[in-house]
Amino acid sequence: MEHLSPSAIAAAVLADLDRDRPGELSARLRQDLVHRLETALRTAARQDRDACIEICAQRRDLWLATEDRADAPPSLRAEARHRSNEASYLLDALRAHTA
Repeated sequence: MEHLSPSAIAAAVLADLDRDRPGELSARLRQDLVHRLETALRTAARQDRDACIEICAQRRDLWLATEDRADAPPSLRAEARHRSNEASYLLDALRAHTA
């Protein structure tokens, strides 16, 4: 799937608007609109990614706690170890994408 950057999406929205209302937007207004759209998209994407990071961290902690339970059967402890590793992997991947 092709990755569409916030700036590409903002430009596409502006192009749609220009098609529907040709000549109505000044160059300054066009630039301001693209900047505002791009900022809004980046903010929404960052907030969504941060929420996913938090979910992964919570899942990792849940499974680590399950693995550490002395009364947990060996099969559950093994499953918990696998799931905590998976949550840690996703957490690291999301954090790396944020940087």
